[in-house]
Amino acid sequence: MRDVNNGWLIRYLHSNTASAFFFLVYLHIGRGLYYGSYKTPRTLTWVIGTIIFIIMMAMQKLWPNWMLISDIKINKKNLNNLINTNNLDRLPLYNLGYCSSITPKLVIKSESIQDKRLNKSEIRFNYRLTLFTFTNFFWIYDSFYYKINSIRIKKIPLWIEKFITPIGLAHWIMQDGSRQNNQGISIATNSFTFEECKFLSNILKKKYKLKTSVVKTGHPNQWRINIWKESMNDLVTIVKPYIIDEMKYKFIDYI
Repeated sequence: MRDVNNGWLIRYLHSNTASAFFFLVYLHIGRGLYYGSYKTPRTLTWVIGTIIFIIMMAMQKLWPNWMLISDIKINKKNLNNLINTNNLDRLPLYNLGYCSSITPKLVIKSESIQDKRLNKSEIRFNYRLTLFTFTNFFWIYDSFYYKINSIRIKKIPLWIEKFITPIGLAHWIMQDGSRQNNQGISIATNSFTFEECKFLSNILKKKYKLKTSVVKTGHPNQWRINIWKESMNDLVTIVKPYIIDEMKYKFIDYI
C-alpha cells in the first residue's frame, strides 16, 4: 500500500477482481442449474465441473495455511538462533527486571491469520515478551495520547525532538517510511494534524539540515512528511549504521 506507487489501486483492483471471479463462478453454476446442464447427455461434463469447483475451493481454503506452516518453521529456526545460550546476554529487558521470562515467544499477527488473501511474504510475526507494569512509565503513554469523549487521539509531545536521534530516525523510517522512485522518502504521519506534521518536519530541518515538506495524502485532513531527494545522501549518512538489511531497499538508489 505504501511502498509501491499507486499501491492502494493495485491492491484493491486485485481484491475486487478476485471477488468478482468467485461471483462469476457461482453465476456460471446457477446458469447450469437453471438450464439443466446436469442432465443427460451432459452428466459427465457436470461431474467434471463439480470436481474442478471442489478442488478450487479446497485450494482457496488450504493454500494460505500451507504457506503459514512453512513460515512458522522458518521463523522458529530464526527464533532458536536468537535465543541460544550465546545470545542470552543480549536480552537486557530480563536482566533489568522488566519481564518474567528470558525467552521471547514467536506469535503470528492476528490480521495475518484473518486475511486469507495474504501471500507468504506478507504474513507477519512478532517476538513477544510479557512485561511487568511500571507506573513510572505512564507519563510516556499519556504524552502521546489524549481523550475526547472517551476516544483516544494521538498527539506529538513537545519533548519529542531530543528522542529523534539518528537511531530513532532510522527506526521511524523503517517503520513508517516508504521509498519514492527516483525521489526521496515519504513518512506516513496520517494520524497527526498539519501543525504536528509541520512541527516534526521543522525538527528534521533544524536538527539534521534535511530538506522536507508536508504534503497532502489525498485524504481529508491527512498529511505526510516528504524528505527531498536532495537530502537523501545526508539522510543515508545519518541512519545507515542502524538500518537492517531487510529495510535497505528504501534507500536502494543511495546506498
